[in-house]
Amino acid sequence: MKKFTFILTLFATIVLTAFSQEGQFFKAPDFDQIRRDVKEPASSYYYPKLMEKYLNGEAVMTPEEGRHLYFGYVYQEGYIPTDTSTYNNLLAEVLAKKSFSAEDYINILKYSDALLQEDPFNLRALNSKLLVFAQQDNTEAYKKTARKRRIVQDAIVGTGDGMTEKTPYYVIKVSHEYDILPFMGFSFGGEDKILKGNKVNYLSLGKNRFGVERVYFNINPVIEHVTLRGGGKM
Repeated sequence: MKKFTFILTLFATIVLTAFSQEGQFFKAPDFDQIRRDVKEPASSYYYPKLMEKYLNGEAVMTPEEGRHLYFGYVYQEGYIPTDTSTYNNLLAEVLAKKSFSAEDYINILKYSDALLQEDPFNLRALNSKLLVFAQQDNTEAYKKTARKRRIVQDAIVGTGDGMTEKTPYYVIKVSHEYDILPFMGFSFGGEDKILKGNKVNYLSLGKNRFGVERVYFNINPVIEHVTLRGGGKM
């Protein structure tokens, strides 16, 4: 388990370093353009095609395809920014065990798949499936799931560096903020605060080797979705 966690952290560090070089890859999503593209059947970014490609897990998606897939999800009927599934607690209970039985592995996959039905970009669920596939030496399933995780991760970290409120990471669910922290080598420090204007919030971080105190996220899609429906839990 420790070895697996180390591999995930190393993988994330390499990816984030590549994105961080002089900020040259950072680009905030153009939601208006993305909305037009994913709704146009003739577009190469037409959403049903992108989702089919993603779920298949066979082909590598381009960075722009990944961005349209992730951020274009806010314009789909199934988009729900809240994260209240009972499967979250069920999965957490199993993962909290010191060792796993064969039945635990079955349950991890079952709960993860249930979460992915509700949120196809649930990093927690994708990561949990990778844990099982690694233990089972299921190379093909691991590769497909790893591709999905990479697509989601790259879509988020390609939008900013997360170090200031002017260069935040963009996410379409608040839970994605928490789920991506471990990939960056961080742990949640206990403070979650929405800044004035209600578009950006930050998470404080636990002590880390980078000396970073906060990571900023733009949650405008979440705010807009909740506001249009008269408010509610995010």
